[in-house]
Amino acid sequence: MSETKSVKPVTQKRLMNIALYYLGRYESSADNLRRLLKRRVAKAAMKGADVPDESAEWIESVVAEMKRAGYVNDSRFAAMTVEKYRKAGKSERFIRQKLAQAGIDPDGQDAALSTGDSAENGDSDLDAAMRLVAKRRIGAFRPAQDRAACRKKDLAVLARAGFSFQTAVRALGEYDGDGDEDVEY
Repeated sequence: MSETKSVKPVTQKRLMNIALYYLGRYESSADNLRRLLKRRVAKAAMKGADVPDESAEWIESVVAEMKRAGYVNDSRFAAMTVEKYRKAGKSERFIRQKLAQAGIDPDGQDAALSTGDSAENGDSDLDAAMRLVAKRRIGAFRPAQDRAACRKKDLAVLARAGFSFQTAVRALGEYDGDGDEDVEY
């Protein structure tokens, strides 16, 4: 027996409920919420639901209402995202890319990256690289006999994470090898 589920119609109230449910579970930027609602409308249209012409206006209305009510705050989202990725040992370049994907403008990115611990410490990219080194157990956290043999691999790990060569060398610390001059970058 195959029962077909009826497709719920797209209404402004339904879009509001979708937004509230999503925001009850996740922090979001306004642009991200807008994309989510557009995907849900497109998905409903693909399933055969009647999509009114004013659905785009409804989406903008729902996003504006969520911002007005304080459920969506781009600066709060950016600050939480920066904190999450800093703790995970991600580079500033990586964090900026994630914020841009979420629709945070460059001024908002600068504001979020300059607040909190990163502003107090001064060199937050180095701190993030050090956290990654400790987390991945590379560099000084690797057994002493393996450090020189794995130096290039460790530098590559940090480069793929988005850190500059100078930051990677500082995070890995000094070692008794020939030096990092032979590493091409």
